[in-house]
Amino acid sequence: MFGDSGELRLRPKAFELLLLLVEGRGRLFSKDELIETLWPDTIASEDSLVQLVSDVRAALGTGASDIVVTVPKRGYRLGVDVDAAHAAKRAHEIQYADSGAVRIAYQVVGDGPIDLVYVPGWVSHLEYAWESPSVARFYEGLAAFSRLIVFDKRGTGLSDREFGLPTIEERMDDVRAVMEAAGSKEAVLLAVSEGGGVAMAFAAAYPECVQALALYAVYAKREWAPDYPWAPTREARQIFYDKIQNGWGGPVGVEDIAPNYTGDEAFCNWWATYQRRSASPAAALALARMNVLIDVRNVLPSIRAPTLVMHRTGDRDSHVDEGRYIASRIPDAEFEELPGDDHLVYAGDVDEIVARVRRFAQRKASSRHR
Repeated sequence: MFGDSGELRLRPKAFELLLLLVEGRGRLFSKDELIETLWPDTIASEDSLVQLVSDVRAALGTGASDIVVTVPKRGYRLGVDVDAAHAAKRAHEIQYADSGAVRIAYQVVGDGPIDLVYVPGWVSHLEYAWESPSVARFYEGLAAFSRLIVFDKRGTGLSDREFGLPTIEERMDDVRAVMEAAGSKEAVLLAVSEGGGVAMAFAAAYPECVQALALYAVYAKREWAPDYPWAPTREARQIFYDKIQNGWGGPVGVEDIAPNYTGDEAFCNWWATYQRRSASPAAALALARMNVLIDVRNVLPSIRAPTLVMHRTGDRDSHVDEGRYIASRIPDAEFEELPGDDHLVYAGDVDEIVARVRRFAQRKASSRHR
């Protein structure tokens, strides 16, 4: 309804809700009216309506609370005209950056004064990520204070996949290509999990492009060594490879990366679909094997960007001592230990992580331009 270039991906019931609000041209719809209209032959609760509103806002993206407006104790109304809603959705359009012969899919969300480039973990999918309320909340929180630039690394999601296993140098060049395509000369890099190796290497190689570096649940090496004893052993990695080989299509690894969500059927279903859309079984296995080649320990002392390292105490996928190790070797890095044992950045207390990144990014951006 917003045109071909700004198509919304909504479940049928969520689409019905948004259509009602648009056709109402800003009039207030009471909660009872919406429930009776949307579920005419079913007993539905106010919680069902609240979840539906959340789904619509997640699809609309940044500024959605100003588009679908909550009127306390009364109901909901459309807060902007259709053209404004269309403009808000356009921020989520997929664009492509050329990195040599490879095309890298990216999105720009928000228009804040700080450019923030999010470097994702193992696999990702730009469009389907927004289907998760937790991911949408995470992205919207970041975009509230920045111009957020998110992308799918080569080999995953909507980026080109058929170019063999990428080296860390190629992935670094993909970050550079995305920044250039998005018109960003200098940015704060926020990296999670496997994306940390790329971000740390990029910060060391291109100091002029990195305003600051925020790291969450990252590691410097992905296979056990006597001088790096926290990484998984070769045997532990083989167990993970077997899970991919035999279980791809289900919520692989959720018990380690999001243990508090193993009983959440909706999250597990989303995670399984997210993985399937992000990579084929063979690609997922190949990328997992490639991760054992990551070793950026030697570049840590050469990083000059202000750095924040965040790590949850009970992280089962990446040990908290890995975060401490990285922070101790990057000059003047700050280390913040967070409670919890979920590895995924958008599991657990998402708002707390966003708040810490915001304070750090704003403080470093301000000091850099004095």
